[in-house]
Amino acid sequence: MRAFAILAAYPAVALAAGSALEDPWTAGVWRLPSDDDYFYTGVDINASGGKFWVHRNVSAYCPDDVDNLDCSAYPGTRTVFTGGNGTLSLAVGVPGGQQVYIAPDSSVSYTTPHSGGMPEGSISTGFTRARSEAFGSPVNLGFTERNWLMCPVTEGDRDTTVFQLFLWSGYRDGCLGTGVRTYTSTSDSWEYV
Repeated sequence: MRAFAILAAYPAVALAAGSALEDPWTAGVWRLPSDDDYFYTGVDINASGGKFWVHRNVSAYCPDDVDNLDCSAYPGTRTVFTGGNGTLSLAVGVPGGQQVYIAPDSSVSYTTPHSGGMPEGSISTGFTRARSEAFGSPVNLGFTERNWLMCPVTEGDRDTTVFQLFLWSGYRDGCLGTGVRTYTSTSDSWEYV
């Protein structure tokens, strides 16, 4: 019930067209607590194992056996995105790119390198990225009239618990409603694994 109460208190922020939004960008969870002490202001969202996480390291790769590929240009230290109006992708160097989608279990996911394959029933459109008129004009990432959830996969305090990112699709025990803000960045990874 707590997740429902949090989401009811955390309505979708009114988004408005403003100045041009820059690509690429990183993303972080932004959460003001209503009845707990889970307070986050821009904690990184990281790609690992085909899913997105808070408090889990990035999982990136750059092959060292490709002619003329300088892997020092792809340190793989953060998750970087591009797009966000309609479709959303990871900002990668790998041919074919990597697309972000919502899996049938509502987890926010991404395609494997060299493949656009997604499980049947996945959703790859509906992302929105726009500047808010409130709260200092942050750039928010949304999804067509739905909210984000971060669900714990480990135990710990607010600074150590690993959370997985989901799209709201009904009550999930222990999950917390959250906002997602974006921050201008530069590309970082050849591919995410």
